[in-house]
Amino acid sequence: MKRQSKFTNGMGELEAEIMEVVWKLKGASVREVLDIIKRKKQIAYTTVMTVMSRLFEKGILRREMDENGAYVYQPVKCRESFLAAASKRALQSFIREYGDVAVAQFVDLVESADSKQSKEWKKKLKELVK
Repeated sequence: MKRQSKFTNGMGELEAEIMEVVWKLKGASVREVLDIIKRKKQIAYTTVMTVMSRLFEKGILRREMDENGAYVYQPVKCRESFLAAASKRALQSFIREYGDVAVAQFVDLVESADSKQSKEWKKKLKELVK
C-alpha cells in the first residue's frame, strides 16, 4: 500500500485530501469534492460521502442542506487554525511519549534552521515562555 509522506494532521489520507478541497472551495457538496478528487484517482461517490459524513460527525465539517436536498459542507475551522491545533496535539503527544529528549531535539531543530526561520521561531518561543 502506497503511503504519502505529507503531514495529514492526524487524519487519514482521504480525509486530508477531502479537507484540502473543502478548504480551497470554502465549502462544497460531495459531488464537487468527488469531481476534483476523481481527476487524480478512481473513487466512488459513496466513499466521499461516507468520509465527509464522518468528518461532520467528528466536528471538523459542518453541513447545511441546499435547495436541492444535497448537503453542502463547510470547514468548522480555517486551514491555518486546524493545522495549529493538530500540530499542538501532535507535539503534546510526542513530548508525553519522549519527554526531555523530544524537547531537546526540537530545540536543536530550531537552532539549525535557516537564520530567518530560526529568528521567527525563537521569537515565538520567547513569547510562550513569558
